[in-house]
Amino acid sequence: MNEDFKDCNVGLKIKEIRKQQNKTLQQLSLISGLSSGYLSNLERNVISPTISQLQKVCFALNVNITDVLTVHKTAISPVTKMEERKVFFSEKGKVKYEILNSEENEIEGICITVEKGINYERTSWGHDYDEIAIIIQGSLCIEMLDQEFIVNAGDTIYIKKNTLHTFKNIGDSTCVSYWFYKKK
Repeated sequence: MNEDFKDCNVGLKIKEIRKQQNKTLQQLSLISGLSSGYLSNLERNVISPTISQLQKVCFALNVNITDVLTVHKTAISPVTKMEERKVFFSEKGKVKYEILNSEENEIEGICITVEKGINYERTSWGHDYDEIAIIIQGSLCIEMLDQEFIVNAGDTIYIKKNTLHTFKNIGDSTCVSYWFYKKK
């Protein structure tokens, strides 16, 4: 099982959401483009998804990826200390995704850190919520709507829902960006 997802019980959460929506594995397979066998193994936590596969499942279930990845806590503080952030995806020496706040809030925040010298490119699946990002450090090139946008430290970018986009670190330093969106 992928270490990034081991504490989240991803498969069980996916199965619970699918059953709440009265969807079969076959229906989820058709919508997500992933095989029924793969989804069955995923729900039983036999296998661990890649971030791309998890995005497809979440899009098919119409839920935010962090809803599936967040481990519920008993006491909720309005403050999340930097060292308390939950890392929900990382590739050592390349990129790290962290949840900035509690899952109990209506607005969600994610910190994406792309290391220096890495032209890490990730395609977003196009989600069903608008989002805004601010670059805290470094520079990102964000491609969407057949255009490239260079976003530097202090700059923000607004991305409308269902807009496919990619990003890559184009600077000479680590790029740190904060992404915010309203949960459903």
